[in-house]
Amino acid sequence: MARVEVRVSEDGLHREVLSPDLCSPLTYRIVPRGGAEPPKFNTHDFALIALLPIAMHEGQSLEVDFPADSVLLDGLDHYQEIWQSWRPDIFRHRVTIRTAGEYLKTSHQHYPPRAVAAFSSGVDSTFTLARHTHDRAGRARRDIRTAVLIHGFDMPLDAEDGFETLSSSALAICQQLGIDLVTVATNWRQLIANWEMTFGAGLASVLHQFDAAHDLALIATEESYQNCFPVWGNSFWSDRFFSASSFAIESDGGAYDRIQRAELVSQYPRLVPHLRVCWAGPRTGENCGTCPKCTLTKLNLLAAGAPQPWPFPQPLTPQLVRDMQIKTRWQIQFLELILSRLQKRADVDPDILLAVRERIERQRSPSRRFLAFWK
Repeated sequence: MARVEVRVSEDGLHREVLSPDLCSPLTYRIVPRGGAEPPKFNTHDFALIALLPIAMHEGQSLEVDFPADSVLLDGLDHYQEIWQSWRPDIFRHRVTIRTAGEYLKTSHQHYPPRAVAAFSSGVDSTFTLARHTHDRAGRARRDIRTAVLIHGFDMPLDAEDGFETLSSSALAICQQLGIDLVTVATNWRQLIANWEMTFGAGLASVLHQFDAAHDLALIATEESYQNCFPVWGNSFWSDRFFSASSFAIESDGGAYDRIQRAELVSQYPRLVPHLRVCWAGPRTGENCGTCPKCTLTKLNLLAAGAPQPWPFPQPLTPQLVRDMQIKTRWQIQFLELILSRLQKRADVDPDILLAVRERIERQRSPSRRFLAFWK
C-alpha cells in the first residue's frame, strides 16, 4: 500500500504529489501568462488519476488521506478493467484505492445507484444481474431494481407465444435474484435500416423510459474488452453517449469474456436451466440446441465447468461441433478462446476437444479463410 500526499504552495502555483514507496515526487508548476487567472485549487483528485497507471504497473495499491469523488473512483475502476484487459504487459495489476472518505458531485442521493438493466435471459445479461445482486462487482456495484425484456427486437412481434415462453424463463431468473421484470413491446426495429449497427440506440430509448425511478441503466457488453467488436450496435465506446444529466447509460461486464461470465452464472445453479440464448433458431422462446449460438454456449458452459442440467434439448456432441456453421470471424475467434480454455481442463471429453480443433482448422483452409475473417 503506497501512501499518497499532496502539497500545494500558498499561491497554488506549485503542486507536488508525494508517494515515496511508488515513485519520485510528481510536480506541477503553473505559470499564468498574459494576465491569465491561475486555476483555483479545488480537489486532490488529479493525484489519483496521475498515479494510478504507475500503481497498476508496480502493483502498489494507493492510500490517501483526502476525500475523493465517488464518480471518479467508479471511473478509475472501469479504467483498470479496460487497460488490464488490453495491455496486461503494462498494466500488470488491479489495485485498490483507500481514501479518507468520499464525496459526491452528482445530484443522485442513492449509493449504490438505483439501476434498470436490459435483459434477454442470455448469459451476458444474466451475468450482469447476478454479479450486481450478489455483490460481485466491487465499486461498480449497482442496485438493480428492474430488468427490462423487449419484445420486437430479437423476438419478433408476431412471435407472441414464443415471447410468453421467453418471459417465463426471464421471470424465473429475476424472481430468484429479487429483481422486478418488466416487458416492453415496440416496433422500433421495423422502422430502422440496419439493426446490427443501431440496436444500442433502440435499447437506450427503452431504458430511458425508466428514468423516473432509476439513476442509471446497465447494458451488458456483447464481449470482453479483449474480444470486443470494434464496429457494432452497442459497445462500451458508444453506449455512454446516450446518457443524460440525470440518467446515465453504462456498459457492464467488459472485463470478463463469455466463459468467465458462464463461470459466475453457474455458481448459482438454479439460474442455468432458465438461460435462453437462441435467436437464430425457431422463435419458440426455447433454445433449439443446434444453431451456432446454442453450440457455442454449450462449449462455453463446458469450458466454465458449469454443472448440469443445461437449458438445451440435446447434449453437446463432437458431431454437433463439427457441423457448426461459421459465417463470421467472431465465431472462429470465440472457438479459439474456447479451445484455449478446454485444453486446461482435465475432465473434458477428448473427442469434443478434437472436434473443436478440427472445426477451427477446417475454417482456416484457404478456401474459407476470406469468409471467416472478413465477412
